[in-house]
Amino acid sequence: MKKVLKIVVLIGVSLGLLFLGYKLFWPSGQGKPGQGIKGKGTGAESEEVPLLVKVLPAQKGDLPLRLSITAVTDSREKAVVRCEVEGVVVEMARREGSRFNKGEPVVRLDSRERELALREAEARRLEAYSKFLSQYKVTIEKLPTTEEQQVLEKSKKEYEDILSQFKEGEISLNVLKEKESALLEAMIEHGLLQDEVNRVVSQLTQTEIELDRARLNLERTIIRAPFPGIISEIKVSIGEKVATGTELFRMVNLQSVFLKGYILETEMGKIKTGQQARIRFLSSPDKPVYGRVTSISPEVDTEKKTGTLYIDFPNPGDIRAGLDAEIDIEYAVVANVIKVPRQAVVVRSGRPLVFVVQNDMAVWRYIEIGAMNEEEAEVKTNVAPGDLVVVEGHLTLAHQAKVRIIE
Repeated sequence: MKKVLKIVVLIGVSLGLLFLGYKLFWPSGQGKPGQGIKGKGTGAESEEVPLLVKVLPAQKGDLPLRLSITAVTDSREKAVVRCEVEGVVVEMARREGSRFNKGEPVVRLDSRERELALREAEARRLEAYSKFLSQYKVTIEKLPTTEEQQVLEKSKKEYEDILSQFKEGEISLNVLKEKESALLEAMIEHGLLQDEVNRVVSQLTQTEIELDRARLNLERTIIRAPFPGIISEIKVSIGEKVATGTELFRMVNLQSVFLKGYILETEMGKIKTGQQARIRFLSSPDKPVYGRVTSISPEVDTEKKTGTLYIDFPNPGDIRAGLDAEIDIEYAVVANVIKVPRQAVVVRSGRPLVFVVQNDMAVWRYIEIGAMNEEEAEVKTNVAPGDLVVVEGHLTLAHQAKVRIIE
């Protein structure tokens, strides 16, 4: 009997301790999950602590539809500049990263041999011209009439004019040859010294050609920038002997940079030339630039099933060739719709909804979504223009939870 009494007493004491612990560690008025946090108070139930949220108003307006694709920059003006004559590098204007105007010298070769060859060609040409004048004098003196002499004098003057123009690079070798033939025909019309006339006139033409070639080779010892741009790589050093065809430097014009974008063939029907493109470079995603689709390749990659777009844009100055970019092309506009920021939309139980703040309370509203882009979504039901929708702090928010709006 005593043993049973002890057991009853122990059970009673245990129950008393449990009740006391409940009172101490679970005070009256503790909020239930999903109803916000309640602070301590003196009444039967404490006031709920509001949750902090950020909101933006729903708007009515146009919703642009965009197609997102990847792209890479390239340059329309880029060159691998090679040596056209052999020689020794004696000067390099600057190093990689330097800017040059079109025609500005970049590399110089030792020109002494070319200068000597030019002087020799000038001497041969002078000698040939003297022989030509002597032969012409002999020929014209043997002509029987003044009229025939005037015809020959006219042909001689035309030929000499053509020689001067050829020297200045104003006419082609074919034109020079035509005038040479006309003069020869005039000088041998009467059968006078045909072989000798042909020899001296042809020799003069040939020495003029050799002189022009010597000038050109001398000019080629100065390698100039083919267009305004930046040196991306220099391949030779001062003192190095280079052969014809040796790669000297690489150059690119950043003002001619464009984008090559790649699009699935199933989406090519949405793209047309002239459409605006918003460009975000992976190197500076917070600084978008804008351009336009200028052309679409007529070919489709048979393996990748993608087409290629070409997009021009103004280079702000820091966009280089070879950069990766993400492009959003605006291909259509849905007019006059109610739209909310896309981050306002959450999914609960497989259904999209937004939280609308009313009287310091977040009320969820199930919605029907229409068109959307990466920033905004069209809302077809349960939202009106001006409704304050929650865009931050809503992922764990409960229906009718008390909230406080922050900036």
